[in-house]
Parts: sequence; structure tokens; C-alpha cells
Amino acid sequence: MDIERVNENTIKLFITYRDIEDRGYSREEIWYNRAKGEELFWDMIGEINTEEYFDLDGPIWIHVNASEQGLEVIVTRANVNDSDPSSLFSNFDEHHEATVNHKDPFNPFEDDDVLNHEGIANMSLYKFKDIDEIIPVANRLVEYGLHTSLYKYENYYYIAIDFAGVNDSATRQNIRSILNEYLTSSKMTIYRLKEYGTAIMEEDCLETIVHYFN
Repeated sequence: MDIERVNENTIKLFITYRDIEDRGYSREEIWYNRAKGEELFWDMIGEINTEEYFDLDGPIWIHVNASEQGLEVIVTRANVNDSDPSSLFSNFDEHHEATVNHKDPFNPFEDDDVLNHEGIANMSLYKFKDIDEIIPVANRLVEYGLHTSLYKYENYYYIAIDFAGVNDSATRQNIRSILNEYLTSSKMTIYRLKEYGTAIMEEDCLETIVHYFN
């Protein structure tokens, strides 16, 4: 997936159909199933460190262009003071303005849609093979009071971590560093885990592990 920063409020993502299929989606799903299209979108957002681009708190505008190679997704942070939605795109140069205004029939989302993503974009997933691998992570992260849940899907365990309550970027980075030290970041989505996986601990995962395995 390619990422380009357009301006302080806008990023552009491009994902090929091969990459989409590698994530477990088909073209038909993302074109004609709105829920699957949104699931793919949050999957893409969850893969990048959005703090390097802009804070995704609050609603965002998205526009999707489909081509023979893949999907181009333009993400613009909404300004709550803007009464006219079209003003969100006023800072594009002529090239980007033409891109945004191009309407394509194969749009996984409604044109110029606004999504409230609270509790979704802040979700990160990590996978591991053996339950013992999560014990040192739980011991080091339990003090942060994170909202966590644990799932099993096929041959892996997955821990879902909600960063919504962690407002300090340095704290977020420290937590991610600990996670990356022991576990592997996953492209799996929370939607797919809930639909096809087995919920082992739906809340307070870290606290439960420390209580029983410390």
C-alpha cells in the first residue's frame, strides 16, 4: 500500500487488487458490500501510523476512485467549523481537485462520505503462536489500563488493543515498542476476528492474564 500526504488535513492511499485479495477480500465484496468496504478501509488505516500524518479524532471525509490496478482512497480530516462540506477540499491543487471530483461507479463508500470512527481507527491487533508469549507483555502493559481483548483464529492468538484512551504520543510509542518487542503486528481486522475467530477474553485481557499467569 502506498501513502502520500497531500496537505496537513489530507492523505492519499493506494492499494492494489492483489493486496486487497491478500487481506481476504474480493473485488465484488468491496464494490457492492458497504460493510466490507468500510472494513477494508479501517484495515488500511490501522496499518499506518496516522500520528505521522494527522490526528484522526472526530469525523473524516473519504473519497474512493477505482481503477484497473486498484483503489485510490483520499482521506480528509473534517473541520468541525466548516458548515460547507465542499470547503474541506478547497486546499487541493488542480490535479488533486480533479481526482476528488471524478465520480466512479465502483465506489465502496458513498461519495464524499463522513465516517465517525471512534473506537475503530484506534484499534491495533497483534498476533502470536503460544499463550506464554503474551505473559511478559501483560506484565509490562497492565499498568496503562488499556482496553484489550483476546481471540483465537486458525493457528494464532490475536490481542486487540484500543488506544482511544491514550492521548500522549510518547506513551503510545512506548506501548507499541513493547508490543513489537514480543509480538507481531497483524493486518487482521477486528471485524474478521469477531466473525470467524473465537473470543477467549472479550475484555480486560491483560489484567486477566496477569491475575492467572503471573
